[in-house]
Amino acid sequence: MILDSEQETKRKLKIEPIAGSYNSYSVDEKDKRDWSGNIYLGCVAAILAIAFFS
Repeated sequence: MILDSEQETKRKLKIEPIAGSYNSYSVDEKDKRDWSGNIYLGCVAAILAIAFFS
């Protein structure tokens, strides 16, 4: 697939040297947490609690 334009994504990377090695690094990507599932679960729990106590 050929793209007409490149999209630049800004990612937060955590780069740490690996202990006991020469010129080797560990690269971890910091992801944003997706709260939509937790908010949905909280709303369902609130509705069930209201239905149970009323």
